[in-house]
Amino acid sequence: MDHNQLMKAKVDSVVRESFIKENMNFIIYTTSKQLGRYLSLENDEEFSVALEAFNDAIDTYEEGVSKFETYATTVIRNRLIDFHRSGVKYKTMSQSWDEDLEEPMAPETDLILKIEIEAFGKRLGDFNVSFDELVDASPDHEDTRVKAIEVGEESSKDETVIEFLYKTLKLPVMAIVKVVKTTRRFVYAHKTFILSVILIFHEEFPSLKEWIGGVKKL
Repeated sequence: MDHNQLMKAKVDSVVRESFIKENMNFIIYTTSKQLGRYLSLENDEEFSVALEAFNDAIDTYEEGVSKFETYATTVIRNRLIDFHRSGVKYKTMSQSWDEDLEEPMAPETDLILKIEIEAFGKRLGDFNVSFDELVDASPDHEDTRVKAIEVGEESSKDETVIEFLYKTLKLPVMAIVKVVKTTRRFVYAHKTFILSVILIFHEEFPSLKEWIGGVKKL
């Protein structure tokens, strides 16, 4: 998450709205993980609860205490726990909640991954990229794939790259070339794959990041 944008979001409602939209996948993923099931944005009141919690986290976050992602996760988690403790009609939900303890049953790893992949697929769609196109664009050679991952990971840390990417929904090739020691030809050749890596690292998809880490070590 962009720290400078977070600080601006505290005092600027327009920036705040943009910040919340950019981190919608984080909110959905965190809520789904807490519930241990898929989240229906249209039918689940938990989504509204989590959205409000994230908004409040922007107001109450203080620098130096922890990463904002960690803080926001805690705020969302606690708000959902309070919501289910007070809402009698929600006791029929599939997730089992402990009556006296704060920890819900942990969701299965494969469910978390499915939730993450679904959110990632929606984000790719914002950039007019499908999973099929991503598969076709994935480098065939291992060394090329590792290099493209490194380019994407480094690019995800640069504010200029991220700002251009989300503003235009296009990969800023020249900005990436300046940030990472690579050629324009390489970035153009693997732009779809590099785009996907940037999204994974910038938007915090932990399971997919773990998979990418495994690829780099091969």
